[in-house]
Amino acid sequence: MTPTDRLLQEPAIARSAVARELAVVMTCPTGLTSSGFPYLQPAAWHRLRDWVPMLFGDGMACLQARDAIVAVARSAAADLDVDTLVDLNRAAAVLGQVVRSAAVCAPSDLWVLRAVVGHLAAMGVMAQLARGEVVRADSIAGVDADELAIDLRFLLARGVVVCAEGGGHRLAPHLHARGLCQLPPLQHTSSPSLAWAIACGPDTDPDPDVVAAAIGDAAAALAHLGAPLPPSVRQAGVWSPTAFEVEVGHRLVPLVVGLAAAGRAHVLSHQPSPLMPADLCPAAQDTGRIALSILRAAAVVDDQHVVTDVGRRVLGRGPGPFGIIEAYRTYLDQLPQIWRHGRGSVHVERGANVAASQAANAKSFGEANDALDAFCRETGFSYTVFIEHALGRGEATRQRLERSGQGLSYFGADLEDAAIAAARDEHRQGHLPANMHFVERTDIADSARLVDAIRAAGHDPDGAVMVVGNGFHEIRDQTDDAIAAVFRGYHDAGIVLLFTEESALSVDDLQETAWNTYHAGFRYVHERSGQHLRPAEARATGTLEDHLSTSWAECATRAGYVRVERFCRRGRTIYPYPPPSGHNPSVSATHFLVPQALAARLKLG
Repeated sequence: MTPTDRLLQEPAIARSAVARELAVVMTCPTGLTSSGFPYLQPAAWHRLRDWVPMLFGDGMACLQARDAIVAVARSAAADLDVDTLVDLNRAAAVLGQVVRSAAVCAPSDLWVLRAVVGHLAAMGVMAQLARGEVVRADSIAGVDADELAIDLRFLLARGVVVCAEGGGHRLAPHLHARGLCQLPPLQHTSSPSLAWAIACGPDTDPDPDVVAAAIGDAAAALAHLGAPLPPSVRQAGVWSPTAFEVEVGHRLVPLVVGLAAAGRAHVLSHQPSPLMPADLCPAAQDTGRIALSILRAAAVVDDQHVVTDVGRRVLGRGPGPFGIIEAYRTYLDQLPQIWRHGRGSVHVERGANVAASQAANAKSFGEANDALDAFCRETGFSYTVFIEHALGRGEATRQRLERSGQGLSYFGADLEDAAIAAARDEHRQGHLPANMHFVERTDIADSARLVDAIRAAGHDPDGAVMVVGNGFHEIRDQTDDAIAAVFRGYHDAGIVLLFTEESALSVDDLQETAWNTYHAGFRYVHERSGQHLRPAEARATGTLEDHLSTSWAECATRAGYVRVERFCRRGRTIYPYPPPSGHNPSVSATHFLVPQALAARLKLG
């Protein structure tokens, strides 16, 4: 009898379709990475991805079935060999990571998808797809083909359409895609997060009439979210989202962003007792009931309204990635105008993006500062000037201040007034160095403006250290030569550069890894707004698109920088198995770059 058959003998497993699938997945051979992390083999991953739903309540059911299988295996240990038990426990760990990742990664993709599908429905494109027609971006009168291609590529990455022979796209052959064709056009803004922030926030205005009016307006703007959700119709063997999942994600993301803006998300994530409508919206009980119904549909709370394990992760970790992507709501609201007239004056809501970026980048800034300290210890390098560009709230500087104190000269630069204002507020509160210089309206593409500001303040940029968190991709109209020239400006000034960037992942990658990253939505909003993601290192494009840009590493070395590999840091890899190509890209990377002359003095290989 095989280990799988042994597990399937147990009634608790045999009665559950999810547990039966997991019994197969969890008894497949596993492996360990060189860093000691467990992974599934490709066949097991594909079965898990396609046959075990893992979003929202399905994710909770997956974890419960996993725990039941682990419990059965322990009780039946005498019937299972040691290798099977090892594989099963490794697989259980991978399953937990995959479900928890999906809980944080999927909703923002689903939020984008609802808006895109809604606008395509209004334009008649979803009806064309439903009729089995091939849609070509360049064949729709009055529409900018390059702009519409971005949206069709996003649908391709989420498995809603497939590439048609001879070009264009047709609807994917499954019920989930057909269900999305039934979603109506959006009748409201793509994201009512500001209304949620008011409804969920504390009463800060001393005038009760003003408070009541604001909450009343917010409640009216949110009332439509109490409408019934689409039925949950699922086809076995398909990971692409259902209409139910898309609508839940569309409602969840603005709510979590609003709760975070109101300072409520973290508090609620730790509440042990059942949530009540008043816990969510103190002054608007009906609106609180709508919020609670959304959290319940997303399995953030259970049927008794107690926050679930996955829900704690959504409320704790979700505001970062949710907020980064939701900040592009103006682009989604104006998609029809963009398709016909271009982006024009549409801009990201940078003020909302600042806090989200800080939350999302805090870990990578810590790793960058760790790498900087290790570099100084190993090489004897020292510096007196610390710069943070793409400043946000100054998280990298705050961390450096904790380590190095006031002895350094600190500079913070950003193009956006909202970011500088947020950093100045942190400075007034004493969270940033007392001697910090702020360099306003400074495009990261313009190295000369920053270098001149440092010199004007009486400091030498040669040997300074600059940390950047997800800032270089914001340079507009990027070409490979242009970004190499930007790096060359910092290199020639003698600046040691540590920068983190989210990786550009191919459509092939995004399809293969399903909900294991949030990069389908991340890539979409950056392409939509004219920003430019690049792979961390050189890699193949894939089969579903024509081109991936030259990598960050290649552009930097072309500019003269020496990339010191042992001090670079990579985020988690996207494939939960070793791909046949041997290349497993990370979701992000922190590059450690040293000017050529300094590298020679420090004898860096």
